[in-house]
Amino acid sequence: MWALTRRPVVRRMKSPFPFLGYSMHGPSHLPVPSERERFHVVLVEPGDSLNVGSVARAMMNLGFDRLHLVSPKRYDPHRAAISACWAAHLLDAACIHDSLEAALAPMERVVGFTARTGAGRARHLLLPDWCAQLAEAQPAETALLFGPEDHGLTREHLTHCRWLVRIPSTEAYPSFNLSQSVLLALFELRRPDWGAMPREPKPMPPIGDFAQLDRLVDSVLIQGGYFHEGTPRPVPQLVKHLLRRIDPDEREMGILMGMFGKINRVLLGKAPRRPLPERSEPEETEGHDGRDA
Repeated sequence: MWALTRRPVVRRMKSPFPFLGYSMHGPSHLPVPSERERFHVVLVEPGDSLNVGSVARAMMNLGFDRLHLVSPKRYDPHRAAISACWAAHLLDAACIHDSLEAALAPMERVVGFTARTGAGRARHLLLPDWCAQLAEAQPAETALLFGPEDHGLTREHLTHCRWLVRIPSTEAYPSFNLSQSVLLALFELRRPDWGAMPREPKPMPPIGDFAQLDRLVDSVLIQGGYFHEGTPRPVPQLVKHLLRRIDPDEREMGILMGMFGKINRVLLGKAPRRPLPERSEPEETEGHDGRDA
């Protein structure tokens, strides 16, 4: 349960499709952020149940699970579960509030997402700038406030906000769909974690393979007539640098060496030129390094 000093009175919903909840888990390679439970997505008067489901799915993708609905209009949990997919259990745990004041009562920081500007409105921060400031702020229970799909947050809603944040967009079309806005906001919040994502290591070729590849490429380009007496002196070295900038792993190096080795043997008359047979689909090469092609 939440570690909050006060809790609003809420009604909990049961998932209409339990098989879309805990029994199914979406793929995720992101580390779980230690402060993720301090962020609460608060949807004010959402009017489309499918949008609510899409918001739940975006939250699940990025590791957030505190969802609040304030006076949702004609909310249908069955319809929301359709777009929530395997995040339907977030709908089951969502808190439904009769008023915005009740939803925000336990919060320590309220951030409103709006594209509206004008006289009398507080200054906006762009989303990346707000996230940069947040990195140095004290941890706090933070409500991320998103308004109705048709008109967004009103002036009255914005009076609760400490910060107003705008998601960058084109001037001609600044408005995002509700679920898009939530997805972009949460994605930016998780950006510092991208470096912690596990990456499968790939074996890299020994440096001697590059010397062997250089000899093969030189021979191919000489036999093919690209390198000749009038070739500018820097060109061969530029070709070598180009091959190194590709930064091939061990398997890719095998393909390069096999490819240039075969071309070299054909050009030297040491291997027959075999025409490619006609076929509708390319052959599967997964697991083959190409050295003996």
